[in-house]
Amino acid sequence: MRLRNQILDARYWLVVIAIVAIGGCAAPPVGQKPGEKMELGWIDRSVLHAPQYPAFDTGYVAYKPALEMLNDVRPALDSVRFLVVLGTWCSDSKREVPRFFKIIDSLHVPKEHVQLYAVDRTKQHPEGIPQQYNIKKVPTFIMLHNGTEAGRIVESPKTTIEQDLFEILLPVMR
Repeated sequence: MRLRNQILDARYWLVVIAIVAIGGCAAPPVGQKPGEKMELGWIDRSVLHAPQYPAFDTGYVAYKPALEMLNDVRPALDSVRFLVVLGTWCSDSKREVPRFFKIIDSLHVPKEHVQLYAVDRTKQHPEGIPQQYNIKKVPTFIMLHNGTEAGRIVESPKTTIEQDLFEILLPVMR
């Protein structure tokens, strides 16, 4: 009887260990929903053109930027770098990032001047970029002038991306 109980106990623990191991392997990363595709860390812009992210292409094509107001700050763009922290899962990123790129492309900003960093819903990452730049919401567009933050647009612009860029970049011109 005692041997039978020990065998049953051993089988019980084997089943428990197997369930935990299998379940642990199948669990998505923190902040990711099951079956959801999510980019993390430094990414190339081409990633946003993948079939699993159609909103980035359709938003880009549909957006008609008002570039006239940016003509005065165009010279500042040579000394500005852009850090874009986004979530490929985020509806605000899917709306604002394509608009930002339409503007940047229309202004002929070199691709080397724009860096993309993707986060999950927790906005935490071992590389520490979200912590370093105090990212609370996405997308966050950070304009760096000579390595110093000139300004940022968080989640959505106050008015339009063009107007907010103008207001951030105008002091850089002085």
